[in-house]
Amino acid sequence: MFTELPEEFKNRMRLQLGAGYSAFAQSFEQPPVRAFSLNTAAISVEHFEECAAVRSELRYERIPGMSHSYYYDPELHIGRCSCHHAGMIYSQDPAAMLVVEGLSLPKNARVLDLCAAPGGKSVQLAQKLADTGGMLISNEPDKSRNSILCSNIERMGFKNVAVTCMYPDELAKIYPAYFDAILVDAPCSGEGMFRKYPESVEQWSIANINNCAIRQKDILSSAVSMLKPGGKLVYSTCTYAPEEDEEIADHICDILGLESADAPEIVTGYAVAVPLNSGTAYRFYPHISKGEGQFMAYFRKPGELSENVFSDNLRSAGNKKKADRECIRLMEETFNGLPDIDTERIFKYGDVLYFIDRRIERLPEKNVTKAGVCIGSMEKKRFIPHHDFFSAFGGSIKNRLELSPESSELSAYLHGEELRLSQVQNGIYSGYDKGFGAVTVLGVPVGGFKLAGGRIKNHYPKGLRNL
Repeated sequence: MFTELPEEFKNRMRLQLGAGYSAFAQSFEQPPVRAFSLNTAAISVEHFEECAAVRSELRYERIPGMSHSYYYDPELHIGRCSCHHAGMIYSQDPAAMLVVEGLSLPKNARVLDLCAAPGGKSVQLAQKLADTGGMLISNEPDKSRNSILCSNIERMGFKNVAVTCMYPDELAKIYPAYFDAILVDAPCSGEGMFRKYPESVEQWSIANINNCAIRQKDILSSAVSMLKPGGKLVYSTCTYAPEEDEEIADHICDILGLESADAPEIVTGYAVAVPLNSGTAYRFYPHISKGEGQFMAYFRKPGELSENVFSDNLRSAGNKKKADRECIRLMEETFNGLPDIDTERIFKYGDVLYFIDRRIERLPEKNVTKAGVCIGSMEKKRFIPHHDFFSAFGGSIKNRLELSPESSELSAYLHGEELRLSQVQNGIYSGYDKGFGAVTVLGVPVGGFKLAGGRIKNHYPKGLRNL
């Protein structure tokens, strides 16, 4: 495949790598490395690793030095695995994981992932924030990519994330000097993904590199304006081009006024140091470590970081208003009692109900594509729960059907089939004899069902089912 790459690209890499160029070229003869990160907000490392059925299904091994990330069998169709459906895992390139892996965040941090689709780094950030009491705004301006981002965040069951679909300069008007940390995983020429996505080679040109660099500077200008004094900025790309990497990193310091900051220890252990005008960035090469190409640099805005104190007032929430008593009553009736949810944080937008965590205290008036957790909708004085609700709160619903990962019942459920409670042999049912409930695997919710007359009616969304 390497022989098919543009000669101009190969000449640039010869200059960049010197004696390492031959090994770099040979790496293109190897298949891409496959890896996933574990969603520790849903399941602990110990619980996950002790399940023999999961180990057999995924055929994984821990990535050295990383807390909850794993290589897996590259021939595996991971999107069909029960752990994927349950939001326990997110398939992601190991080099991309490094960008956020060792990043430390303060308690109650407000964090922005500015160019977030498809969502791997947002998933990592949301997990960190779940542990430290913070919130995440995950933004993607492209509508089709934003839809993918929403789906991935929904699958993982996070409560502390809102998704927006706005250009950086629009978002900057709403959140001036607001965030403790901002990740800019910038749109780039994608040279580091040539091995994984050969079709991206066709879009490569010097002109495209230069256009990307212009756009990256515009994005970063907005990002810096949204960063609090003392806050952290992480800049990353999946390209080797110095115009998009070193030159942009220098621009962040020399023009935008940020200071170079130390990289997490895990980054320095895997990536190659890249000198900047002031400080050091890092680049990940496929011939040196397992994974694709990645560039990463860390910065700090001068000043002292102030502590966040969250209020119960939701600002700029558009037409949302708190849910009335009738809505709450219908929810309680639907689930034979309310799950573990703060009803004071349930808001109504038209006929749709949302749970918006108190940590999410400011939202744009429009272009919010996921506000916390979509609970469900009111239809003719009935409450119909949404899949997002089952992902986030399914573990505390009274009606639950626990299925083992290798069971035929779970396979049937993921195909969209209806089950009979009397015929379930490889599961444990707890709850009432009617109403909505959640299917769980290893205690982690997969999706919803409605039980009536012993029939488990499938409410797993059609677009997510195994075909």
